[in-house]
Amino acid sequence: MAPHGTRGDIQPMLALADALAARGHIVRFVAPANFVPWIAARGFDARSDGIDVERLFRTVGANFQSFRWQAEYLSRVLTPQLFESVGAASEDVDLIVGAGVQIAGASIAEWRDVPYCSAAFCPCAIPSHDAPPPSVKTQTLPKWVNGLLWQAGRPVTNLLLRKPINTGRARLALEPIDSVLEHVAGSAIILAADRDLAPMGDDAPAVAVQTDAWIDRVSSPLDSRVEMFLRLAPPPIYIGFGSMVASDVAALARDAIIAARALGRRAIVAGGWAGLNRYVPDDEDVCVVDAAPHDLVLPHVGAAVHHGGAGTTTAAARAGVPQVVLPHLLDQFYWAHRVEALSLGPAGLAVEIANAEILTARISTALTDHRMRDTAAAFGPRVAARNGVQAAADILENVAGRPVLDRMLPRSPS
Repeated sequence: MAPHGTRGDIQPMLALADALAARGHIVRFVAPANFVPWIAARGFDARSDGIDVERLFRTVGANFQSFRWQAEYLSRVLTPQLFESVGAASEDVDLIVGAGVQIAGASIAEWRDVPYCSAAFCPCAIPSHDAPPPSVKTQTLPKWVNGLLWQAGRPVTNLLLRKPINTGRARLALEPIDSVLEHVAGSAIILAADRDLAPMGDDAPAVAVQTDAWIDRVSSPLDSRVEMFLRLAPPPIYIGFGSMVASDVAALARDAIIAARALGRRAIVAGGWAGLNRYVPDDEDVCVVDAAPHDLVLPHVGAAVHHGGAGTTTAAARAGVPQVVLPHLLDQFYWAHRVEALSLGPAGLAVEIANAEILTARISTALTDHRMRDTAAAFGPRVAARNGVQAAADILENVAGRPVLDRMLPRSPS
């Protein structure tokens, strides 16, 4: 397992690793340095890929969205580091599975002469006319425009990544590649996303298959303070932005609390990588935690205000509660659009234009719109009943036994 990214890229892989281990497979990880202790505590051999993603996000902050910064970082830092770390960690494996920004995995698998499979957690990571590439914020474009954007993005991706990838491949005595997107996909792409919440595009590549989301069943227990807070009526508002770091975290935290109080609601605040807990003190109506296990907290809130990560959006959908999504970047705009399209919450609001007044209106809609609340409540049990880890384990066993499976797999969840 070679995921590189935030918690949303690591936790589903842990769920899959548990399923594989239960079938008797030996699973080991190479992952960002900040996640190694967590993975090791779950019983897996975990090696650092040499990059602390949390520290990086805290240091770079909102500048992470700068194309110039991304180009420099991907070519000069990330790609060489992943070639080195994945190469060193992959001796004697039968299969390599990448997720997130795993640029080197396919090349290392080729060098090791083993299959490579990539995991995606959002349909917009897979070329299709149904959604634009992740870098595009607008989600209501005509299908033909989406297709053109994917075509236009190919040379940009090649310009950005082909040279550093081929430099790494040359050190391994591998032939250069021409197309980055096709290369990094590997023998198969598994879309680990709920079939109703985020269906794969009908024209996705033949090597792409969809399971449902990979749900991690292991949660840290709630402390008594949080349990008591959640039991009180009316249900509080959940506020958390996961691994995202906004440009003005203090203002975002303040405005979210003002909005909750304006509606007469308490708030449970998850600090996350943005460190909201540094700006929001505990109070009678505010409960601040470093992190909140979604499966234990979200079923007991009135609405969830979050960044629109794949994991958080799915968790809120499973809990059956309305969502107010403040996307920061990339696939979060896709998830905000899906929440609105399915009537699971009001229209998303880009985080940089959020303020107390707008948040108050959005949260009020989530709390009082009966159609929205009923839709979310009815949608929840359907999503909660599904977990794609066993289907994904089946696929990986097939990949490990048969390196080429382009047309051997179902294209939708069964």
